[in-house]
Amino acid sequence: MKTLKVYIENSVIGGYFDGEFENASKILFEYFRNGIYKPIISSHVMFELNNGASQYVLDNLDTINYEYIELNKEMEDLAEIYLKNNIVSENIMGMHYI
Repeated sequence: MKTLKVYIENSVIGGYFDGEFENASKILFEYFRNGIYKPIISSHVMFELNNGASQYVLDNLDTINYEYIELNKEMEDLAEIYLKNNIVSENIMGMHYI
């Protein structure tokens, strides 16, 4: 059976320590640790984490084996299409980091 890859971003990573999302996030992280899912984290997410996340959030991230991907032209183009068509806002996309 092929492992399902799951893209995660800051709210999922930080949710581990947020009372509202803690239970679901802890279950998801256990799935990651047990190899049920493979987490994918982009360079954009890592930039945000490295420039504002608490050390305990970063330490917890180190407990999972994630795949790191660099943003590329195709991703940037898709983000621009989403913005142009009002699918998401610039605030959601974090375009100021791209």
